[in-house]
Amino acid sequence: MKLAAMFCLLSLSALSSGQRSKHDPCDQETTFCWYGPYGDGSDEVTAWGEKWTPQDSSEKAMEVHTAIRCIKKMNVCMKSATHNLFGKSITNIEVLPVRSWSAQQITADMEDQFEPCEKDLYIINKMDRSVVMISSPGPRADSSGCTGVLGKPKTVVYKLR
Repeated sequence: MKLAAMFCLLSLSALSSGQRSKHDPCDQETTFCWYGPYGDGSDEVTAWGEKWTPQDSSEKAMEVHTAIRCIKKMNVCMKSATHNLFGKSITNIEVLPVRSWSAQQITADMEDQFEPCEKDLYIINKMDRSVVMISSPGPRADSSGCTGVLGKPKTVVYKLR
């Protein structure tokens, strides 16, 4: 009887080890990983994608290879974005201060820096393993310098895919 119970237990653990549980830090594609919570505050989150897809179907998707890494101990997220402009790859790296970090969600933005045309807020959500960017008009969004490039100011919500 003991041998049968052990065999059954080993079989179940072998079956379950091939499947991801809801407690795994990473999604199936490992495009989103949330490590922690740890008692020492060494929690980290990484996410990446190739496109920002807008909620509003009248807006265009943005083909931007993006990687985000958040480190709780440092209270920052680093965002790398690679754009293809005129046949050349250009990479921009930003340090985003974390505004809040809970067990379910992180918010980060460039609140301390001057962004005249638009302001981006990033929400990293553990529950649905997603990254959302809320792009809203900056303090000079309605100036001719901004509207000539970006058009009429408005808030757009994008999801990283």
